[in-house]
Amino acid sequence: MKKNIFLLLILFLLTGCTCNYNVSVNKDLTIDEEITIYGTSKLYSAYYKTNKVDVLKENLDHYVEELKENNYEYSLYEEDNPYIVIKKKYQNMEEYLNNSKFFNDYFDEISYNKDGNIVKLETVGFNPNEEDNPDRFYVENALINVKLGYEVVDTNMELIDEQKNIYSYHFQENDEDFKILINYDLSKKFNPHKKNMLYIIIAVLVIIVTWVTLFFVNRKKKI
Repeated sequence: MKKNIFLLLILFLLTGCTCNYNVSVNKDLTIDEEITIYGTSKLYSAYYKTNKVDVLKENLDHYVEELKENNYEYSLYEEDNPYIVIKKKYQNMEEYLNNSKFFNDYFDEISYNKDGNIVKLETVGFNPNEEDNPDRFYVENALINVKLGYEVVDTNMELIDEQKNIYSYHFQENDEDFKILINYDLSKKFNPHKKNMLYIIIAVLVIIVTWVTLFFVNRKKKI
């Protein structure tokens, strides 16, 4: 049944949609998973309906029952450029890794271990186009965003938002060598103001040193 839930996503992506896959590792160690699906002109041109919201709603209606049965939340946002959001919350990393369709369907193995306070996550064997699993979440164009409540000590993600501690990777269906590597420190919760405070402290110290130096230079001149 779980496998069929993401037939909705497969349908959208096969007919020309883009996807944002967002994962948040929170400070209480819970995990938030959210998938946002946007339609494109390619999708809408495949339907006789001209209203974009109606096209997305028609597809979503087929999967509402299964989404409810598996405790997924879902919403259709009826805007000028409508989109669908499907999300779920997990109590810990182990539960997320065991139940996330994205990871289970696309990677041969997920290395997850703790070395003291350091959590190490690494995926192995990315398979975007396996023909023996046609019902999975077909990825044509997706942006992965991993937001962490802890400081990251190592990662291979290509885009980094240091202010929000978000690590991102944009890939197409032919990125066969893609893998995720993120190590983070449970003893160091992320503080968005930490770097700003450091800069302020450095600036204050520079001002103090400069003032003291000028004071003694001027005093020496007077003597």
